[in-house]
Amino acid sequence: MLSLRHSRRELLLGVGEARALAGKAARWLERGVTESDLRHALLAELPKEGVRSAFGFLGHRLAHKCPVPAAPAATPEPPPPPVRALIVCTGTGTDAEEHLFRPLGDETECAECRRATAYANWMVHTDTDAYDFPADMTWRQRVVAVAKADALRGKPA
Repeated sequence: MLSLRHSRRELLLGVGEARALAGKAARWLERGVTESDLRHALLAELPKEGVRSAFGFLGHRLAHKCPVPAAPAATPEPPPPPVRALIVCTGTGTDAEEHLFRPLGDETECAECRRATAYANWMVHTDTDAYDFPADMTWRQRVVAVAKADALRGKPA
């Protein structure tokens, strides 16, 4: 900005004025304008009657002649994930028939067989006869009763 005075004497700026205009000039450069194109835009077609205020003139040009920012390049949509092949389920599940499923990761059992296996394991480790609940007891009351029974037996919560 300060070097403009070497091309046109009437565009003499002080250091503070040049700093104030630097932000506007930076917007031009961010939008892909080269330094020489910016300089040309500021120096081209000066008024015939001259410039009364270099700061005002250059500020006006920087604000009103600033190019429209280029539209960002459209990023291509990522390709869809590959479709995995169907594999034979190795679990026993709820039926004895051989069946296929499409795995999401490296699993070898379908979701239904995994749930059945987890439930069977839970039933083996759960003492279902330890608690005798009345039929009209709510689940919240059952939780409280189990916590009390476990506390009396010395089981950790």
